Parts: sequence; C-alpha cells; structure tokens
Amino acid sequence: MSPSEVAGIGFVDARTILTPASGFIRRYRYSLNPYSGCRFACEYCYARAFAPTAEKRRTWGEWASAKRNAAALITKACADGTLQSGDAIYMSSATDPYQPAEHRLRLTRSILEAILASGVQPRLTVQTRSPIVARDIDLFQQFEYIRVNISVTTDSEQVRLRYEPKAPAIKARLRAARALGDAGIPIGISISPMLPLGDVEAFANTVASLNAAEYVSQYMAPPGPIFAAGTLPATLRMAQEDGWGLAQYAAARDVIQTVLGADRPLLEGDAGFAPVSAPRLPEGGPAGGLGGPAGQHRVDERAQRGLPGIGELVAGTQDALRHVDERGEVDRRPGDDEVNRG
Repeated sequence: MSPSEVAGIGFVDARTILTPASGFIRRYRYSLNPYSGCRFACEYCYARAFAPTAEKRRTWGEWASAKRNAAALITKACADGTLQSGDAIYMSSATDPYQPAEHRLRLTRSILEAILASGVQPRLTVQTRSPIVARDIDLFQQFEYIRVNISVTTDSEQVRLRYEPKAPAIKARLRAARALGDAGIPIGISISPMLPLGDVEAFANTVASLNAAEYVSQYMAPPGPIFAAGTLPATLRMAQEDGWGLAQYAAARDVIQTVLGADRPLLEGDAGFAPVSAPRLPEGGPAGGLGGPAGQHRVDERAQRGLPGIGELVAGTQDALRHVDERGEVDRRPGDDEVNRG
C-alpha cells in the first residue's frame, strides 16, 4: 500500500526495529514499536513524554508514523542472531501496534509474518486496545510463547470518550478479547490505568468471564521528569473532577479481586507486565490453537451455552473496522454505555 492511500500517516525508514527494554518492561530483552506516535489520543498516555519534539508532545494523538521498513529490519535481526528464540519482546511500549491505520497498512502483521518465516520463536507479548488485533489470530496461533494484552480501562463509553477520545469502544475490545481467548490465544486484561467505573461489580464479572491468563490494574501514575512515564497533571485533575482518586481505585480493585478469586490475582503495576513464561499449549500439544482437546472443549462449551462460535466472534470484531475513516481514525459514535449491557 502506498503512503498516499493512508492519509494522516507519515512514513519513515527506521534504523532499527528492536530497542533494548528498560523501565517497567526491563524484564524483556526488546521492545518493538511498528509505529511512532499514536492516533488513539489517550489523555493519560505516558508515551507522550517520549515524543521527539515539544510540538509533537503537544499534538500527541494527532499524528503517527509507520516504520515502512519494519519487516525487512526484523528479518535481518532474525537472520543475524540479534533476535533469537526465547528472547522476550514487548510490542509495543510507546505506540499501539494496532493503530487504526494498521487495518490498511498491515505493518504489524508483516512483522509477525517475517518472524514466523524466519523460524525464530520469541516470547511475544502484544499490548493493544484495538479490535483489529483479532485479525491476526491465525498468526498468533503459530507462536509457541505468546500473550495478547487488551486494555479495558472502564465500563462507560462516556468515560472512554472523555479520557480516550479516539480509542475503540469498550465492547469492541471485549469482543476481540473473547475471540482471542476462544481461539486458544492466552490473553491479559489490562485495567491500566483504571478509569472511573459505573458498576464495579458488573465490570468485575465481565472481565472475569474472559478467563484471561493474567489480570493487571493500575491507577494513573503521577507525573515525572521529561522522558519518564507519568500522567499529565491536567488528566489527574480530570479524575479529581470525576470523583476518581486513589481511594475509589483501591475500593474498586478490592471488588474486582474478590470476583476473580484467590487463584487469579489482580496484579498491579509492572508486576502485571512480565514476559510470557509458559508455552501457549501444554507440552506435546498440537501447534494449532483449536486442534487439541482443550481447544475443542472450549468450542463445545460455547455451543452448549448457546454462545456464538469463534467465527462469529471474529466477525463481530470486524464490525469495528468498518468504522475506520480515511484518516485511519476510529469513528467516535456514542453508545454501549456499559460493557455488561446486551
């Protein structure tokens, strides 16, 4: 796809696609960012601090650049031994790898394809809030060590529009999470940062029903020096205006942990962003996500409960893609006030 086909997205030739990991992802070997910048415009995003200029920090959410040579760079890294099987990768630390433009560009998908074609099997963690991620289930099923973390930060579309004005609807994220899980892909649910919640117990039951491999929550981080992760003071003031402080966060966290139960800890902070340590399927199991007894059990269980099949769930996530405009932005239509409705 030529640059002219995705308006509002810049194109750059990157020097490298793998960056030595540090900070809250220091247990990984590399971070991998297919894009620079992010069009989701989350008010609290710490990645704003890493923008290269003051102007780009000010206009965070209005721009993004695609690293058009990313697939070639990852192919080279696999060939020369820079990236080896077992290396832990966090994709991504300073962007969303499933930007709205990814629907057309397929840049992140090309990176996954290049890694698989090389025969290298890293321990891959994907972090996103986009339903576009469900498109790549067929590739995720070919990774031995993988977890896809979905950010589900609130149960309210009004709150989502206030803090994440261009990000996908909450229900679309939940559909994507279910599609991934039912396809045998381990998922993580990132309630990070936890934004104001309307019905905490209903929200807790919703995320618990996803049967994620990992759950993590976090309140908004206080602002730090430039190039340090933190939430803008203006965003913290928004939370105060909404009556959402540390006390409310702590109370909501207790409810969610109670619903999850002792066997599913609600991790906090960087403890919830550890590299994948267990293979996607039990040792000796088939490579395909639904080829074995465990996967078939999930399919049978859904049928018995009268729930939609995996194909229908994946199709449901595609509905969100039809609301991506020519600038690569998600259509911000109102609706779906609560994740547990409908």
